[in-house]
Amino acid sequence: MQLNKPLTFVLLLNFFFLSLKWAISLYESEMTLLTSILINTKDIQYYPLIISFSELNFNPTFLEYYNDTKIIPVPLASLVTHSIFYKLFDIYSFIILEYIFHLLLIIILFNIIKKLFNSANAAALFCILIYILILSLKVISTFVEPQIFYKLYDLLSENFGTRTPRPLVTGIFYFSFLYYIMFFEEKIKNELNYNYILKITLLLGLLANSFIFLFIHSFIFLLIFSIKIIGTKLIEWIKFNYKKFFYFILLLVFFLLPILFQNLYGENDFSTRAGLISIGLEKKLFLIKYYLINLLRFEFIILFLLTLVLNWYLNKKDIANINTNKINIFFLLTLSSIISPPIFFILSPQIISIFHFLNIMLFSFIFYIILSLFSILYTLLKNFNFKNYYSKKIFYIILPIMCLSFFVPLELNYYLKGKEHRIEITELHKFFNKNNLKDTNLKLFTNDLLAMNLWLLNGNTQLVISDALSNSLTDDKIEFNLLNTFKDFYIDEKQLRKLISSKESQYRNNLLIGLFSYKYQANSLYTYSSLENYNKKDQDLIIKTSPFRVQMQIMPETEKERIINLYKKLKINKDLLPNYVVLNTSKLFKNFTIKNNKYREIFKTKNFLIYKRL
Repeated sequence: MQLNKPLTFVLLLNFFFLSLKWAISLYESEMTLLTSILINTKDIQYYPLIISFSELNFNPTFLEYYNDTKIIPVPLASLVTHSIFYKLFDIYSFIILEYIFHLLLIIILFNIIKKLFNSANAAALFCILIYILILSLKVISTFVEPQIFYKLYDLLSENFGTRTPRPLVTGIFYFSFLYYIMFFEEKIKNELNYNYILKITLLLGLLANSFIFLFIHSFIFLLIFSIKIIGTKLIEWIKFNYKKFFYFILLLVFFLLPILFQNLYGENDFSTRAGLISIGLEKKLFLIKYYLINLLRFEFIILFLLTLVLNWYLNKKDIANINTNKINIFFLLTLSSIISPPIFFILSPQIISIFHFLNIMLFSFIFYIILSLFSILYTLLKNFNFKNYYSKKIFYIILPIMCLSFFVPLELNYYLKGKEHRIEITELHKFFNKNNLKDTNLKLFTNDLLAMNLWLLNGNTQLVISDALSNSLTDDKIEFNLLNTFKDFYIDEKQLRKLISSKESQYRNNLLIGLFSYKYQANSLYTYSSLENYNKKDQDLIIKTSPFRVQMQIMPETEKERIINLYKKLKINKDLLPNYVVLNTSKLFKNFTIKNNKYREIFKTKNFLIYKRL
């Protein structure tokens, strides 16, 4: 991979786009750098883990009271760089790595397209058009009702965006894998050297330790691609290259060892909160049947047929001197994305958050369609002798102006829409600093993820409750911490029941999601408890819910009663009570009040209340 003039231009353009949101945000004099980072970056629930791992703490509790917990089984490869940089550069690391990783992704994508078309200009044009497409979909989805535009925008931004760590980190591993795979056939037919095997296996290992679904998808694709290339002589080829094959297997096992270690020594309750469930033969068959039936949906059939037609056309016609064999790799990638889920369902005794398979499959198809349509467009430009014009006028002037005309108004609109919220968070941060709530061992209770991260990134270490997927506590300890605080708030049983119950059609209870994530997932494949332990309305909904929808959380009635009874018997542990309370009153805790006069209200905004325990 190397730099050239078109690539340099694309990188500078992307650098400007990345800088724009930070410039607009920091232009507001009331904003602090920390609040700007929290608001302008995505998936901040990973930040507590990054902070903990930077201190080599792999079993964080965020409470000094607990010190005998197991490690957290999380994908380390996607967080290790952020942890190292956080140790070195503190909060600046999040901005630094956003630039580094996103620009690196652009370089990799550029080189993939350059390899396909043997043209740096084509690669640069593709990268810019992808950016314009994402921005266009964002604009359209804002004003047009059909969800398809937002889904397409979400799908592309999920794979080309700056969310931490996916796709910001995992995208680097995945697209690097695709880049090196483009050399696979010639390596197989000529000489498969050890250095190349190391690169491929390392990338597979990094995928396994960052986003397991991409690993499964990529590994199955590699198997299918190998069979396609070698054909019926696969066994003979393995015998002839047994040393290299053994080298590959040995390396792969080595890179998978961290996952094995985490599964053996990790906290089981954490895995449950992450959505890990066991499936027997009956559930496997149900899941495969459901999956295959849904492949017959109209939307997927149209997508599949379009892909087939485009593949036929690209292989039939002379398309802009495109390397047909190389683009066929991406067609095979789409087929592998269809096959991967049922293979995994059959072989694995456990599953977790399987909706990711569907997103990978959809992206594989959409990316191939975009590649194919771009190939046709690029051919038309060349046939009309458009080369000199687009390279000088469209490429360097018109396309950047189009990007700017989309992006600048979008960022300004986003900033103005969220200005009130940004100011509130900034006020919260300034309150912490004004009251010397920095680098303390004081305990905070909050129902707001932003407040949690603001507290930790301000150097404080203790949270009475923390995000479900950032701590190594067992579920019973999490329950106790919550109920212990509620009891000290003087919350009655009626209020408690309301807080742990879902409202009508709203089945993403913020409290349950925050504390237990996917523990109480309820769908046609799996429920936390027997179906009869749910009320009739919930039962009907559960039966109709897709097994791929793990986000719906419903606590069974028996579980509610267990928690209520636990609450009745609970004796307050004063060592676990908060020193400060920050309540986001905009959602579940609307009209919520702390009745214990030991808690004094000391700060208030539109959506936040801060109490201090006397």
